Amino acid sequence: MPAPDTFWTYFGAVATYLAVLVVPGGIVGRAAGLRGWALAGLAPLLSYAVTGLGGPWLAAVGLPYNVLTAAVCTVLLAGVAWGVRRLCLVRGWINPGAEEPPVVWSTRAHWSVAACVVVATALSIAVVLSARGGTTAVFQRWDTVYHANGVRYIADTGDGSLIGMSKINWYPDGSFYPNGYHLVAALVYQISGTSIPVTLNAVTMPVAGIFALSMVAVVRQMGGRAVFAGCAALIASAATTGAYESVSSGLLPYALGVVLTPLMVVSLQRFLVRPGIDTGLVLALTVDGLLVAHSSALFGGTLFAAPLVLQRWYRSLRGLRVDGVPEGRGGLRVIGGDIVRTVPVMVVGLGLAALQILGAIGFTNGAYPYQPWNSDLPVMSALNMLATFQQVLHKPQLWLTVLLVVGVLSFRTLGRMRWLIVSAIGLSGMFVLVTSYGASPLVISLSRPWWNDRFRLMALAAIPLCLLAGHGMAELQRWIAQLIRSVSWAKARPKVVSRLGISAAAVVVAVTAVLTGGFYRTANATAVSFLYYNGPEGEVTPPVSPDEIAAMDFLGRMGIPADEKVLNDRLDGTAWMYALTGVHPVAGHYDGGGPISPDATYLALHFRDYDLDVRVREAVQRLKVHHVLVGSGSIARGAQIAPGLRNLMGSDFLRLVYRNPGAQIYTIIK
Repeated sequence: MPAPDTFWTYFGAVATYLAVLVVPGGIVGRAAGLRGWALAGLAPLLSYAVTGLGGPWLAAVGLPYNVLTAAVCTVLLAGVAWGVRRLCLVRGWINPGAEEPPVVWSTRAHWSVAACVVVATALSIAVVLSARGGTTAVFQRWDTVYHANGVRYIADTGDGSLIGMSKINWYPDGSFYPNGYHLVAALVYQISGTSIPVTLNAVTMPVAGIFALSMVAVVRQMGGRAVFAGCAALIASAATTGAYESVSSGLLPYALGVVLTPLMVVSLQRFLVRPGIDTGLVLALTVDGLLVAHSSALFGGTLFAAPLVLQRWYRSLRGLRVDGVPEGRGGLRVIGGDIVRTVPVMVVGLGLAALQILGAIGFTNGAYPYQPWNSDLPVMSALNMLATFQQVLHKPQLWLTVLLVVGVLSFRTLGRMRWLIVSAIGLSGMFVLVTSYGASPLVISLSRPWWNDRFRLMALAAIPLCLLAGHGMAELQRWIAQLIRSVSWAKARPKVVSRLGISAAAVVVAVTAVLTGGFYRTANATAVSFLYYNGPEGEVTPPVSPDEIAAMDFLGRMGIPADEKVLNDRLDGTAWMYALTGVHPVAGHYDGGGPISPDATYLALHFRDYDLDVRVREAVQRLKVHHVLVGSGSIARGAQIAPGLRNLMGSDFLRLVYRNPGAQIYTIIK
């Protein structure tokens, strides 16, 4: 077995990831005029936009993607943003200020909310640490091997294209996949010098912390109370169906897209309130950032933010006050102006993301099969899952349900955020449709960006539900403070009155923490542990065994050239070979769909007939196969090893060079 990784290895990797999240996006956001919580919240998304756009464009012009070229892309984009904004300021084309939050927070409020984000991030890290299966933990879910191999491929080759990393499995041409997640992780891998498993763990650990930060940015931008923002951050770190459930399923880029989705509201609101080149650029980069993180995140962000626009237009048609609109302006004029001003922003966004859009169109029309899940659970079961924040776990999160009920019943105090009710109904409705009527052709078509998958739709619906639960928690604080203020002795003490809000908030947070068992840390760790066992611990056999890891470690020390491939079974843990050792496997992913090499398919079926079948020998020569690694276990319960790799022991065309209880390495000697 490889030596266990130390605490400092993980600390360095997590610190590197946080720096990669903050620095590129922070520089670009600052240059574009972002400040405060808008800058803090949007910085991670803008970092993914910079790297996710930069990698494919660098590949298109023949340049490698690495730390240096990523830094150059950051500086260039920041320079453009600063220059354009400066020109607009000098010419008087923009007048900054109107886009800032309409409610002022005290310094104490800012620090209190920041503390909630820190606590949420710490909870997120603690959840993943509690779930990990040891310091050499390897992710066991289906798509995680693809992401692991992809990160290593980008770091090793400098190929940041949208098809390059897929060549580990779909060679020689590759296959389209949005690679923003992998481009950032490749930088973490290069800078920290850690292994791929450590890198992926480090990128996963703060996922709920990023979710919490996004929630705070939304509440702050919309003029919500600081207590609401802090409570939303804590709820984001507690709800299993938010960030953790997608992680537990191995949907790593999707989980990233979900936690960044709320930020669509931040940039959209800033642009609507004060249209300008600077706010328009931030909106365009937000759209592109969601697209490169995960293509469905852009669709999800649009659905989540659409009620905000509808509320704005509804109020304008009724002649009510609308942020950023002078009194007396007609509703139709407001609607037309919003649409017209958004068009050039979308044009810029489409231009920057042209490679991703063209690739997605080609992929949709390509040979890769689309297989809907066709869920048909009862409607009441679907509604129960939504209301109790429960899907993969057996126990509901009932205290979050209580807070959600309070938040919904208190919708009138949401103020500018009343649109959340419509967002929650719409996204929850999508979840119910996919969960209960997943076989309907119409539902399959509507939910295609989410692969007709109820687990993905649950995470999306959890965004407004978490915000509403956070609002409910904040309303409890308000009621407690008002109750204490009504007492005569409190009225006589002004200093006491001024501190009632903070005291009430502390009480609500403390009581919630106790009632939920530390914001459901143990329950969330159980959910995330599925990532390390391919399901509930004890009910499944992880496909990547310690014996296979030891064998792959030995294989990596054999000095196998980069142009050679090692024959392996598609469904056992040896698909991790490239990520762990840099040695190229014949099967680089559990997925055998799409344009898989015919030679790989034939060898899986007939390799044991090497002496008798000339087609086998020709395929071996074409793929430059000189070694075979046979593992144990399977990603699919009950699946057997490929027929062509069975009973190889004793074959006269092979020599056994390594063996342990769960893996064997052979060299072809003929």
